[in-house]
Amino acid sequence: MLRPHDISPSLSRMQAELGSQLCKGSSVYLSNYLGSRDHTERWSTAAEGDVMLVVAPTCEKDVATAVRLANQIGLPFLAINRGHGSVSALGTIRNGVLIKLNNLVSVDIAPDGKSAMLGGGVYTDLLLGRLAKDNKVAATGGCGCVGIVGPGLGGGFGFYQGYFGLMADGFIEMDVVTADGSEITVSESSNPDLFWAMRGAGQNFGIVTKFRYKIFDYPNGQNIFHATYHFTEDQLEVLFEHLNSLIDNGSLPKKVNAYVVLRSKPHISTRPVFVYHFYYFGSAEQASPYVQRILDLGPIFISNASFPYKEVSHRSFQASVGDPTCAAGISTKTRFPIGLKTYNISTNRKIYNLFEDMVATTPALATSFVQFEAFPMQAVKAVDPASTAYAHREDDILVAFSTQYLLSAANVAAANKYGRKARQLFIEGARPMRYNAYSNYANGDETLEEIYGHDSWRLEKLRRLKREWDPNGSFRFFNPITDY
Repeated sequence: MLRPHDISPSLSRMQAELGSQLCKGSSVYLSNYLGSRDHTERWSTAAEGDVMLVVAPTCEKDVATAVRLANQIGLPFLAINRGHGSVSALGTIRNGVLIKLNNLVSVDIAPDGKSAMLGGGVYTDLLLGRLAKDNKVAATGGCGCVGIVGPGLGGGFGFYQGYFGLMADGFIEMDVVTADGSEITVSESSNPDLFWAMRGAGQNFGIVTKFRYKIFDYPNGQNIFHATYHFTEDQLEVLFEHLNSLIDNGSLPKKVNAYVVLRSKPHISTRPVFVYHFYYFGSAEQASPYVQRILDLGPIFISNASFPYKEVSHRSFQASVGDPTCAAGISTKTRFPIGLKTYNISTNRKIYNLFEDMVATTPALATSFVQFEAFPMQAVKAVDPASTAYAHREDDILVAFSTQYLLSAANVAAANKYGRKARQLFIEGARPMRYNAYSNYANGDETLEEIYGHDSWRLEKLRRLKREWDPNGSFRFFNPITDY
């Protein structure tokens, strides 16, 4: 058995160890020979951890080979796609093997047009662009640079969830590499209990190298109308009254998405402002009744456009591959999320005051923001809550106090102080007052019940499956299930 101290710091030796086993075009790098951080840098710098070896497969079987090698050497391993993610456990890997799935980007549409077989490295921009050629679409997240598998394993919110459900609901079948390097198929008919766990807690159980995913005809044509409105501090109450009326206890129309961000924009106002992104699946004319309700509130700055949905990430908030929102290796991001039923407007006033104090007294956190996300819930709630490991289908709103900063002990302490205070304010103002934390946004200090569900049977089942499929805790770098 090879051990960490036996490994020569030579890329040629490692290539010799793996070269005969890997597919043509697959790459292996020793981190101290990279010459740059290009292969290991992450969207959140705190998530980079300590990586000894990077494997970039070009075929699915290489993932299993890399896992078996890591086990043989005695090194921990972690698989990633595009590098997004801010959960604190990501940064705890030490002397690890990083398996990058970026090259596994095949998209093969089934003859019946109802599904597609996708490589584990497929990401939103790529998938939407390919599907649009056939007038098809699928459930994806809002950021074009983010993969499908990663967010899907934790639930996966997105613009079309009112029609198609969560991203987790789109999985039909998965090819999974397990903790011992075995390659198995997971679906309703093959390893069904594991299929249940993969849809909501999947980062704990395996690496998805290929998967069959539901695709759909565009419900309302390929164009989307997007408008951005800016509101000042004194408009907080009327803005969130409007949003509560629009959301109407989980009845936000399927065609509408309402995404608000509180952030500093000095070129618009000396105080933090609310940026309201309004999305409508249809034309500007069809959206006009909703638009007029927003205009009646008196926004201070307005922009709007219609464009193909496949461009939504880039056109609406610069979140496609190569855009600033997706840039890696720049800052640390930490989130403090909570799921809500409705906005408590007095709580949001307290959040505004806290955020304003933070950016005024701690300039290092000035690019932070607060997310208020409302997506349609019809298809999400049509799914039996017990049928997947995702536990928070009752929530109608997702909010997150999101900090970003250059990594330092002082900045981490400040971010945690304000983030935890904001989270507590949201919890105290929630009705009912119960804390649900969205796994993909989780900070890492939440309880397992808060992430994976308060019903005792859920964690009992997850722990049983963890004992069965990952008894040594190899998959422990994303909200890990413990005490199993």
